[in-house]
Formats: sequence, structure tokens, C-alpha cells
Amino acid sequence: MTVDEKTGPAGDDDAAAGREGEKHHHHRHASGAPSTPRSGAGSGARNKGWGTRSHLLVALLCALLGFAIVVQVRQTRSDEFALLRQDDLVRLLDEITIRNDQLESEQAQLTLDRNDLRSGADAQAVAERNAEVQGILAGTVPVEGPGVDLLVREQGRVVPASAWVNLVEELRNAGAEAIEIDGVRVGASTWFSDVDGGVVVDGVALTSPVTVLAIGDPQTIDVALQIPGGALATLRTNDALTTLDSRERVEILAVRDLTPPREASPAPEDAASSG
Repeated sequence: MTVDEKTGPAGDDDAAAGREGEKHHHHRHASGAPSTPRSGAGSGARNKGWGTRSHLLVALLCALLGFAIVVQVRQTRSDEFALLRQDDLVRLLDEITIRNDQLESEQAQLTLDRNDLRSGADAQAVAERNAEVQGILAGTVPVEGPGVDLLVREQGRVVPASAWVNLVEELRNAGAEAIEIDGVRVGASTWFSDVDGGVVVDGVALTSPVTVLAIGDPQTIDVALQIPGGALATLRTNDALTTLDSRERVEILAVRDLTPPREASPAPEDAASSG
């Protein structure tokens, strides 16, 4: 009896302790179970936030790169004019303005000619005027008018053919209607060539000093030839002395002899069949 009375309460205490332990175990298990989902949600939120920031960073870098490219392109385009002096820029602007006015005048005249041809009025006068203009451009008729007189004097060094070609191109770009070099009328088929000890133009040898006549607006031609790095600068780099004078009246009397054009003819039938 005594043993049973001691054992009973002790067993009850042990059972109670076991139930408390089991409750505590279940409580820890229940309290720890939700911790895993909360940790995963926080990690996902952090990853999502980092992804958004990375996209914004990439977009910002792309915008900065595009801005840098635009600035570089603009800087490159302005460098070629940044090296010119103010006087050179003013002359270049004047040349562009004058050339623009000339083109507008030519456009207006061509519009009038087109209207006259369409209406049939003064068709003969328009045709004669066009024939005269074509003759001047082809170099088949003498011509006179305002222009420039350029004297090129070589100083122990021959000016190469490329420098003369550059001079002719500059004169044409400046609106020269007729050009004569050392008595040779320049036309569409004019050619220059380096030979032993000199240069020939259309087969005629140039002899220093060389006189170049050009008919056109004197101011425009003067500005075009005087541009740094232009035609006169190229002649001077070859040790040539240049003298450019503007004149109210320049006469170009030299003309070109045009060869008759050749027309193709069909081959005989026998030759065609045998081939």
C-alpha cells in the first residue's frame, strides 16, 4: 500500500511532465513552422527589388552612352570650322550666300524658259539663248565679261598637273562660265598630264608664268580661291607665286574645235551571221 501510494503520485508527476514536454515540443514545432515561408517571401522581395534596380541602372547607362555619342558627333562636325579664322569664316559665308543667290537666279530663269517653251511663246528666242549658253560652256565661241586674271609664276619647281586640276575645279565651283589657261580654252574634255620637266594641257605645254583667265562673278571667285587650303594655297605649297586681279572686263578669245560625234551603225548581216 505504501509503495503504491508513493508510486501513484510520482507516476502522475512523470505523466504530467511528459505532457508538458509534448506540449512544449508541439509549441516549438508550431511556432517554427511558419518561419520558412516568411524567409522565402523576404528573399523573393529582395531579388525583385534588385532586378528592378539593375534594369534602371542599365537604362541610365544606355542614356548616358547615347548622349556621349551625340556630343562627340557634334564636336567632330564643328572641329573643321573651329580651326578657321573669323575672316575666313566670313568669306566662306559670303561665298555661300552669293552662290545661293546665283542658284536662285538660275532657277528662276529656267522656270521662265520652261513656261515659254510650254506656251510656245518666244520659242525661237529661248532656243537661241540656250544655244549661246551651250556654246559658252562648250568653249566653241569667244566670250567676254567680268572675271579674274590669275598669274602663276613657278620658282624652280614645276607645279604638278593635280594642282592645275584643283584650280579648274575651284573655278567651276565658284561659278566660272569660261576658263582659259595659257591660251587653251578649258572644256568638258580638257585634260592635264605631267611630263618630263613640265605639264601639258590638252597636249599644249604650259610655260611659266602661266596666265589663267576666268569669267564669272569676281568677288565669288576671289573668295573661293583665297580660302585656306584652297587652290591658291595648293599652288603656293609648290613654291609658285600667284597674283590674282579682279577685272570688270575679261576677254577669252580661244575656242575649242569639237570633233564630230560618231554614230554606231549596224553590222552587215553576213558579218553578223558568221560571228
